[in-house]
Amino acid sequence: MEPTRKEDGNLEYHLHEQPDGRFFLYEVWRSQEDLDRHNEYPPLREFLDNILEYLEEAPEGYFDTMTSPYPGW
Repeated sequence: MEPTRKEDGNLEYHLHEQPDGRFFLYEVWRSQEDLDRHNEYPPLREFLDNILEYLEEAPEGYFDTMTSPYPGW
């Protein structure tokens, strides 16, 4: 968690475990370019390319754009 939080462009990065054992990852990046650079990090890329080997079933993914009343966010 901490190495990702220190990456240039990372604004929020939190992992939550739900009561039913599922995990929820919440992350906010300054730009799509920052997220793209993060997603190309070799250890993360290897994990994502082989994710089904680590999980019992395919993950659900949801992507959205955050809207905020604060300028610059």
